[in-house]
Amino acid sequence: MAESPLLAVKDLEVFYGGIQAIHGISLELKRGEMVAVIGANGAGKSTLLNTIAGDKGYQRGSITFEGEPLPGKPYQFAEKGICLVPEGRRIFVNLTVYDNLMVGAYTVRDKEKIKERLEEVYDLFPRLKEREKQMGGTLSGGEQQMLAVGRAMMAGPKLMMLDEPSMGLAPVIIDEMFDKFKKINSKYGTTMIIVEQNAQLALDTVNRAYVMSVGKFIMEGASQDLIHDPKVQEAYLGFK
Repeated sequence: MAESPLLAVKDLEVFYGGIQAIHGISLELKRGEMVAVIGANGAGKSTLLNTIAGDKGYQRGSITFEGEPLPGKPYQFAEKGICLVPEGRRIFVNLTVYDNLMVGAYTVRDKEKIKERLEEVYDLFPRLKEREKQMGGTLSGGEQQMLAVGRAMMAGPKLMMLDEPSMGLAPVIIDEMFDKFKKINSKYGTTMIIVEQNAQLALDTVNRAYVMSVGKFIMEGASQDLIHDPKVQEAYLGFK
């Protein structure tokens, strides 16, 4: 018997006012997968993540997580195990690193579990431990991205969605961050969706990918197959 998907999106349609942003998208994620969604600016990638995260309503179609419809209240998403690391990080600049991380654990009642997860975050990102008492707004862009990911880890996510995680970061920090994503996936079994404009980087990191254009998926498949597809190479990888 085939394993049921962790996340299933079927025939999803999303509108902004009278403008349709997503046109009949369907996708499935198995537990432990790393999947990318690549495409140009304005393709609808962030809208898709925001809809799965409950930040944006949808008009038609369905989204199920662990075989059940999405919860009705925003705070219930973290309780269910769905976490979004948003574009631009959106950390709390006037809170310390430690307090930012504690915000991520607001649904966790077990103090020992919180302590354990905090140690896991500090083990993965030692710089956050070093800057534990610093205000979030004083961190570098790379450190803020670490903090945003660490905050999501504090909730113990089953599904972590990363929206443009390389944006505004130096190449050496980008490589470090994507190595950390692979470590989170392999060590904790966290299922991931990565929305990323750097298509080469995304495809080198994940198992499967969807190519999105103007609110639709126009291709999908194994990441290495897409890397060698001439259409993907020309449109997204800079090949001529």
